[in-house]
Amino acid sequence: MKEHVLIGGYTKQASRGIYQLSFDSQQGQLSPAQLAVSLEGPTYFTISNANILYSVVKTKTQGGVAAFDLEHNFQLLGQVLQSGPAPAYIEVSDKKQLVFTANFHSGIVNIYRIQADSTLTLTDQIQLSGHSVLPEQEAAHPHIAHLTPDDKLVICDYGTDSILTYDLNPNGKAQLHATFKVPAGSAPRHIVFNGQHPDIAYCICELSSTVLVLQYHEGYFSLENTYALLPAGFEEPNTAAAIRLSPDQKYLYTSNRGHNSLVSFKISANGLDLEQLQTIKTQGDFPRDFQFDLTGNYVLVPHQKSNDVTVLKYNALTGYLTFLNNDVQVPEGTCILFY
Repeated sequence: MKEHVLIGGYTKQASRGIYQLSFDSQQGQLSPAQLAVSLEGPTYFTISNANILYSVVKTKTQGGVAAFDLEHNFQLLGQVLQSGPAPAYIEVSDKKQLVFTANFHSGIVNIYRIQADSTLTLTDQIQLSGHSVLPEQEAAHPHIAHLTPDDKLVICDYGTDSILTYDLNPNGKAQLHATFKVPAGSAPRHIVFNGQHPDIAYCICELSSTVLVLQYHEGYFSLENTYALLPAGFEEPNTAAAIRLSPDQKYLYTSNRGHNSLVSFKISANGLDLEQLQTIKTQGDFPRDFQFDLTGNYVLVPHQKSNDVTVLKYNALTGYLTFLNNDVQVPEGTCILFY
């Protein structure tokens, strides 16, 4: 089976935008990368059910979202831009026909309505404020705006050590519902919900290099357990980055930038307890993102600093990953998607 892969990231050095590759899931091998979309700073992107690619984008003075038609050779459909830096995260809700962005630098979360022509119009803007205990937490820094299983909007704010929940009305307007504080200095980054237990979520914290197990009920979170992502005695700089569940929801995976590893956990039957399985080096430098392929048999890891992509074989029975290769080059990769 040949799968389409998109990898994008920063465009500070050799990268020119979003690259397209083909992945052979029988051989576990990537094709060489070809430039698919030329644009600045596509560090995160998503694809709607209508095969529209929504990517964060930056210019010299503005940042925002660009929409491209995958079925028509990545034709640019439109852009929505605002003065200031580009967002760090973007997510699409096909059910609600909304797009959410989180802007780490400005502290702003935007909500957009998808129009009939697949372009976006702004429906609401949330300006966060505050700070926490570490120098990096001098202001609000939202890193994700994610739809919960009960259709609320959850925001992880790295800068204030907060997980905020908002109600969404049919017009795409948000109203603050609840604020949950994580341990000071943690810097919550991304969050995923257990597909078999929608009342349980797992939050990766960037500065503490931990995973929080949270119970969730009608917009309110409570902390159940905390798990470390680094081995005892590791003192080098590290920031935790991505968090993903296996296709069957039985295992949880996280990435470390600095230690340059993926850490896996077996999830207990009730979803509340994690058993650490494996810490595997990714054989590259700075794995900001990773993704399961469409067959669920592989995990692919682009590296922002070493400019290569590692292919790992996934064992669905044990949850363990095995290194296969990393001989394909993609510059400055920070986001990977299969379609």
